[in-house]
Amino acid sequence: MKKIITQIEKFQYFYPYSVAIVGAQSQSAVNYMACAWHTALSFSPPLFGVLIAKKRYTHQVISDAKNFTVNFISADRVKLSAQMGRKSGLDMDKVKEFQVRLSPSKIIKSPVLEEAYVAFECKLTDIRATGDHDLFVGAVLAIHEEEKCFNADGVLDTGKIRPLLYLGSDFYITIDPDTLKHVLP
Repeated sequence: MKKIITQIEKFQYFYPYSVAIVGAQSQSAVNYMACAWHTALSFSPPLFGVLIAKKRYTHQVISDAKNFTVNFISADRVKLSAQMGRKSGLDMDKVKEFQVRLSPSKIIKSPVLEEAYVAFECKLTDIRATGDHDLFVGAVLAIHEEEKCFNADGVLDTGKIRPLLYLGSDFYITIDPDTLKHVLP
């Protein structure tokens, strides 16, 4: 028998989600945060959305910068995700403190993480209020891809990269590449 919950205190039953390090460089600050709430919104034009709580410093920096990057990291960088997710850029320079290596973007001002196996350069096109988080919609202007990490169809090669997944409440996991199945109807 299933338990029915109507007093919802922990809303995380939908995990796991891949972890992205999301951030921007405004005129006055550079800041990144770990983000599990993100999604593709459109193929054409390519749009990507990230949900960020209004109280987060990254919310302010992206709002000021009008652009942002979305950086996907492998499971071996789990500590970086925890650091970027649990420490505030209001209290410290996280890029300096955690020795995050940044690379210039091709089109926008905000840099990408060097160690990301894939990163998106996004121009901010919309901000939508969604409860205690805002949805930042970005037009994807460029993709930085580690070629060895994707097959010819653009599918992540899980034999070469193990994506970092978030389970909620500071728990992380990755995938077992032996469970990969290519299933056609």
